[in-house]
Amino acid sequence: MAEKKTSQIGATAEGAMFLRRLAGRSLETGAKKDPETAPTAPFNEMKDAYRALFVYGLVKGERLPTKKGQSFSTIYANIGMLIDNYDFAALLSSMGSEEDLEDIGKSINEYTNWAIEELRRSYSADTFNLGSLFASSADGSPVKKRVVKRRS
Repeated sequence: MAEKKTSQIGATAEGAMFLRRLAGRSLETGAKKDPETAPTAPFNEMKDAYRALFVYGLVKGERLPTKKGQSFSTIYANIGMLIDNYDFAALLSSMGSEEDLEDIGKSINEYTNWAIEELRRSYSADTFNLGSLFASSADGSPVKKRVVKRRS
């Protein structure tokens, strides 16, 4: 197997803006919460949104490789800034493919960026429910939903 490496963690400019919105931030407020959007934002931090969208992409088995010449904004200079108690390697190892472990950062980016592009155009703070996207019964009908409120 090839030597393992870890790319920087990033997203397109549009993807980074979507992550900001999910965490209640805006271009104007930077890293601080936007008083207008933060109360209805589904995540407290951008990294929480990034992690959730990574898992969504991984579970769906969908990746969005970077196109040649496509620019990405670095969100985290290294994976350690995103990890905390979150083990990406274990998730990739158990739910992804062996190739995912060759460049963990690239794999994280591709799964997450697929989820960003899949969800950002239809995003609404009033209706966003990532959990419902995972939930369906064998016949395709929705399963009973449980509402979980985020802690302030």
